[in-house]
Amino acid sequence: MVSMLVTAAIAASTQILIAISPVSAFSPSPVARCRLSSRSSSLSASGKGFGEKTVPKSKPKPASISPTPAESQLKDSPTLDDSSIPTTQENTGSALLAELRTRQAEQRNAELQKIANLRKTDEALLSDPSAAAIPERVAQRMGKRMLPFVGVPLLGSMASFVGFWYMATFRDMEFQPAVVATVSFVFLAVGLLGITYSVLSASWDDDREGSTLGFEEFSKNIESLKEGLSRTKENALLRERMAGMSEEEIRKVMEE
Repeated sequence: MVSMLVTAAIAASTQILIAISPVSAFSPSPVARCRLSSRSSSLSASGKGFGEKTVPKSKPKPASISPTPAESQLKDSPTLDDSSIPTTQENTGSALLAELRTRQAEQRNAELQKIANLRKTDEALLSDPSAAAIPERVAQRMGKRMLPFVGVPLLGSMASFVGFWYMATFRDMEFQPAVVATVSFVFLAVGLLGITYSVLSASWDDDREGSTLGFEEFSKNIESLKEGLSRTKENALLRERMAGMSEEEIRKVMEE
């Protein structure tokens, strides 16, 4: 009985000492210990607080693919904005359009200049009709050349006719009429060619006499005739266009 009382007294004193000790005052209760343990576990999981930090497992990086030389060249080259550079078709079309307009303007100016020259020529001929006549010296050259080239064939034609008549009348010779006509026609044809050659072989320059036979002048005058024929055709077309223009437009072109 006494031993039981002693044991109870010792236990009571022990509890009193524990209650009044400073360590027991700051020691957490069992509930607080549970809360602290759960909080510390959450902090350690998030990497905060004290203690060792758990290192997260890193994912393996994909292997880097080295670019090819062509890809690196394209990557290094500066990119250009397509909208800032006109296309080749637009440049070509603009150039062709500008060239076409330039040609049309040049043709129009050349045509107006020809119309002005034609109108001036017409006015000059109206004021002085003798300007279109052949110069006197040129006409004399043509006449001199006709004497040998035309006179000789005509005399030959007359002489052949007289010769056939004499032989038939006084010599009692017979000739076919076709032979007489053929010989006379040949001389006449040579005379006509002589007239043409006399005009074309003479020098048409007032201050130039020309050569004796006129071969050089003949070729030169032939070229002049060709140019004259083409000019005549062109003048006819210009006159048709002048008919559709007013007098004020023609005067304006002549003044320019």
